[in-house]
Amino acid sequence: MPVTNRRRIFAARATAVVATVLLPGRWRVAAWVAHELLRIGPAVIRNNDWYGPVAKTFQTETREVWLTIDDGPTPSQTPEIIELLARRGARASFFVIGEKVNWNRDLSRRIVAEGHTLENHTQTHPSGLFWAMPSCLIREEIVRCQHAIRVAAGVSPTWFRSPAGMTNPGVHPIAARHWLRVAGWSADGLDGLPGREPEAAVERIWRRVKPGAIVVLHEGEGRRPVETLSLLLDRLDATGYRCVIPEGRRVS
Repeated sequence: MPVTNRRRIFAARATAVVATVLLPGRWRVAAWVAHELLRIGPAVIRNNDWYGPVAKTFQTETREVWLTIDDGPTPSQTPEIIELLARRGARASFFVIGEKVNWNRDLSRRIVAEGHTLENHTQTHPSGLFWAMPSCLIREEIVRCQHAIRVAAGVSPTWFRSPAGMTNPGVHPIAARHWLRVAGWSADGLDGLPGREPEAAVERIWRRVKPGAIVVLHEGEGRRPVETLSLLLDRLDATGYRCVIPEGRRVS
């Protein structure tokens, strides 16, 4: 969200606070409700940059996308994903959950050894509560995941993605203190939803693919990431797109 719009939001919240103090009766209640909606609303909107920059595209002059894969590592799926990426000559960033990294250290090391990156997706993935968490708990989620990745694979993530892409005011300052930038996406197939068919997910992603797009897929039980990724790579290969990691490039 542009800085001017963020300032308008904060100005509106300040006005609501003043109104809560000055207005009588039901108008005071209405002002308080307005303030809470302005405070909470941006945090529950997925992929929202109201509280700070969220990367959604990267700079490129060729047909390239950044493939990101959330919610792993998953022993029943990640090895197949890695093998599929190797066959297609594609690279990806795995936004992993810290406790899963602790359980699957060999698999985490393999991801890095195969030329991919491990990035921070919190320690426990509290998707239903993260948007409302106080800063102390957000910090714990980020720091513990960062530590799990360092211990398992010997690398330090440079990117953080909130669970479900819901980012509240505490996220950006904490991420910055740990040298992390916040990543979003520009092409999402909603493949993390229960029962989502791979074909439907790829069709939705494809409508949003363009050079510099950030694509997000999801691992996990009840999901079909290998089938979805295979169909997506077929489309990308057929149209001359490559999956790259935009290291050293402008990402915004």
